[in-house]
Amino acid sequence: MGSLAMEGDNHDQPLQVVMFPFLAFGHIFPFVHLSNALAANGINVTFLTFPSLVPKIRLSLDSNIPILSYKLPPINGLPSDVYSTNGCSEVLVELLRQAMDKTRPQIAKILAKLSPQVVVFDFIQCWVPEVAELLGIKSVYFCVFNAINIASTILFGLTPHQKPSLWRLRLPPRELLSVYLRVKPYEVRGMLYNAHVSGSEASNFKRLVSSVACCDAIAVKSTYEMEATSIKYLSSQCRKPVLPTGVLLPKAPAGDLEPKLAEWLNKFPKGTVVFCSFGSESYLSMMQMKELVAGLEMTGFPFLAVLNTTADAPKDRQELEAEIGEKAGGRGMVCSGWVNQPLIVKHQAVGCYINHGGWSSIAEAVEGGCQLVMLPVKGDQYLNTKLMVMQLRAAVKINRRAWDGWFTRKAVRKAVRTVMVEGSKKGKVVRANNSKLREILQQEGLQEDYTKGFITMLTELVASQ
Repeated sequence: MGSLAMEGDNHDQPLQVVMFPFLAFGHIFPFVHLSNALAANGINVTFLTFPSLVPKIRLSLDSNIPILSYKLPPINGLPSDVYSTNGCSEVLVELLRQAMDKTRPQIAKILAKLSPQVVVFDFIQCWVPEVAELLGIKSVYFCVFNAINIASTILFGLTPHQKPSLWRLRLPPRELLSVYLRVKPYEVRGMLYNAHVSGSEASNFKRLVSSVACCDAIAVKSTYEMEATSIKYLSSQCRKPVLPTGVLLPKAPAGDLEPKLAEWLNKFPKGTVVFCSFGSESYLSMMQMKELVAGLEMTGFPFLAVLNTTADAPKDRQELEAEIGEKAGGRGMVCSGWVNQPLIVKHQAVGCYINHGGWSSIAEAVEGGCQLVMLPVKGDQYLNTKLMVMQLRAAVKINRRAWDGWFTRKAVRKAVRTVMVEGSKKGKVVRANNSKLREILQQEGLQEDYTKGFITMLTELVASQ
C-alpha cells in the first residue's frame, strides 16, 4: 500500500511516525500491534527499542518496519544483562526507569535525524513531549492500559506537581465514581504501587500525570463498546484529542506452542482446562501460590498454572521448583518461565483463565473464548478488574480478605466453578456478557475502523501545526 501523504508547503510528504515503548513486554507488544496496524494503512513507522529485544520484537513486527536501537546508560546497581522488566524485582524495574530517563539525549538525536511528524511514546518516558516540542514534532501518549485508568488521574484534577486531595475532586459520572470509591484496603495498597517513589523521585503515577498533561494527544488501547463512559469523561476533561485505538489483537499469534504443553493440553476435552498465569511482571507470594494450586486441585477441572518468582529471590525459586510438574494424578500441571499465552488461551481445551488483570491479557482471553477469573496484584490491574467485574459483568474475581488481600483455596474453587459449571445464576450472567464482549472483539472491520479513526486524528494533529 502506498504511503499516506501530508500536505507540505511545496509538496506532499509521507506521514512518518516513531514508536517508543518502555522496556516491558506488556507495553512493547501493544506498540508492535499499533505499528502493524498503521503500516498496513500506509503510514511510515520506525520502532525504537533496546538491541537485545530486537529478535523477539521482529517475530511480531511487520517486516517492512525498521527497528532502531539505543543504548541504556550504565546505572549503579543495574546489571548489564537486564534490558527488560521480565523477571525483575521492583528495585531493578526502578533502575530501568532511571536508565530510560538517561536515554533522553540519544532519543533527541534520533528524533532530530529522523524528523518524523509524530512520536508515539510510553508514559515512563514522560519527558518525550518536551523533547518533541523543541523539534517541532507532535507527541502522542499511547496508553497501553485502558481509559478507566487514565481517568483516575483526571479524577483528582492533578498536575505533575500537585498531590491528590478530595477538595480538588472533579466528579465523574456516577458509574465511574462507584468504581473508584468502592475499594478495599488491600486494593488501595495495590493501586498505590504506581505512587511509589524510589531513586528517580518520579513515581509511575507522576510520570502518567505528566504524560497526560504535556502530550499533544492521547491514544487509548480500548473501544467505545467497552468503555464509552470513561473515554467520554477523559475527553471532556483533557481538552486535547483522545481517541481509542481498538484493542489491537493480532490476527494470528506469533510463534508456536511448546510441544510439551501442546501435547498435554490435547489430552483434554474442549473448554475444560483452567489456565492460570500472571504475566511477566506480577508475582504471588509462595504461600499464595501454594494456596492457589490447592484451590485448582479442588475445582475438579484439569489445570495449567504458570507461576514465577523474581530473579533475585533464590529461596522462593527453590520452593517453586518443588511445586513444578504434574499434579492431581496428571490432571494438573505447574510450570514456570515464559509461555506463549496468546496461543494457550486460544487452545480449544482451555475454557477458563485465572489472571492478574493485565489489559492485553484480558482482551486476548476473551477473544480466545475463555471465561475470566480475576486475581489482580498491583497498579492498573485493580481498576481493570473492577471494569470487567462491576461494569461489564463479564468476569468474576476471587474473594479476598479486605485488609491484606489473602485468598483461600475455597475461594479459588468457588470462583472457577461459578463460571465453569452450568446452573449458577451469577455464572449464567457472566458467561452471557463474556460472549457479548467476544462478539464485539471479533466484529468484522471494527479494528480497522478504529485504526482509520486514529490515522485521521494523526493527520489532523499534524495539520494543526
